[in-house]
Amino acid sequence: MKNSFVTSYFVVLLITGLYINTAQGQNFYKEKIPRNNFLQAGIGLGTIYADNAGGFRNLTFFLRPGLSFTYGRRIHKHWDVRANIGYQRYRSQDPSYFGPTIVQTWIARDQAVTSKNNLLFLDVIPSFYLFGSENHTRRSKINVYGGAGIGLLMNANQTTKFNFDGTSNHKDTQLTSYIPFKGGLSYRLDIYTDIAFEGTLMFTFSDKLDGNEGYNRLNDHPLIGQIVIRRYLNPIKSID
Repeated sequence: MKNSFVTSYFVVLLITGLYINTAQGQNFYKEKIPRNNFLQAGIGLGTIYADNAGGFRNLTFFLRPGLSFTYGRRIHKHWDVRANIGYQRYRSQDPSYFGPTIVQTWIARDQAVTSKNNLLFLDVIPSFYLFGSENHTRRSKINVYGGAGIGLLMNANQTTKFNFDGTSNHKDTQLTSYIPFKGGLSYRLDIYTDIAFEGTLMFTFSDKLDGNEGYNRLNDHPLIGQIVIRRYLNPIKSID
């Protein structure tokens, strides 16, 4: 009876050891499979370089909330390609910010003095990482990345124009293409998750997003800074 108990004990111990080793082996093998795809979500504050936005030199522009969602895929140890979709609000400066001479000029040219904008943007950006890695488990604790691409922006705005009879409000929807310039600094939270700070400048080909044209030398360019969470996805063909 005693020998039978001892034999059973060693059998259970052996099976348990084999199971643990097998599970550890499978887990190790799973992590050798690169997680090349990732999703990320971001939230932050943005503004726009525009004719009636206020001054950038003296930081008198308004900041408004924005968010974005991204799907990306690593194509090289230093490169990924990402598709971004996002939304940003914008509000111009108050009419009292501008001098009467400027306002009178805008009245004479039938230009908007104030505007409220809802910007929906979609772009594709290849990004270069300063520190490359062959596998998600070996990526750097801290990394720097940046890139440029192509995008399409839809702007739904409400503008206010002054005239000699009072004010008039106008609503408009515009589409314009743009070149996004994105840069970021990321920190690895765990084996599958990063947190990052990203900044994006949208170099548009329109000077009419704010309903005012020609006051500044450049077109209207939205820009936004965001905190993003990135999650590397488990590949479809994985070992269970």
